[in-house]
Amino acid sequence: MKNEMKDLKSIAQSFLTAYDAHDVEGMLAVCADGALGRYAPYGRKSVVPIRGGLDAIWRAFPQAVPGFRVEVDEMILAEGNTVVIQAIMSGPVPSDVPGIAKKGEVVFIPHAYILRFDTHGKISRLDCYWDNTAINSVKASAL
Repeated sequence: MKNEMKDLKSIAQSFLTAYDAHDVEGMLAVCADGALGRYAPYGRKSVVPIRGGLDAIWRAFPQAVPGFRVEVDEMILAEGNTVVIQAIMSGPVPSDVPGIAKKGEVVFIPHAYILRFDTHGKISRLDCYWDNTAINSVKASAL
């Protein structure tokens, strides 16, 4: 069981390493067919398929913020087949964000991920939480 859990952390790390590299296919490779995801700030009922749902966000975000980065702060093995991750998403903002950053300045936004794995070691559910105030400020400034 301990080795299984260590493997889950390795799989979680490979997912986030692929995200940092803007490698959506690498991210999808560790997700189960039919995997679901939820970006909590989009609403309590915002569960969507990862393929044909969240992957569109994963493809678009690095286009909007080409210097987008992902850095893992902490990875915690939780109950069952669950891994919890604290990560920092960062990148230069595309335009001035009053009170937050100037155009091109790198902002750092803490994220928390809850990854659940199926019996084959694939991500079957992804939940993500972040400070939406900072992201909404960035989006509003880009309009």
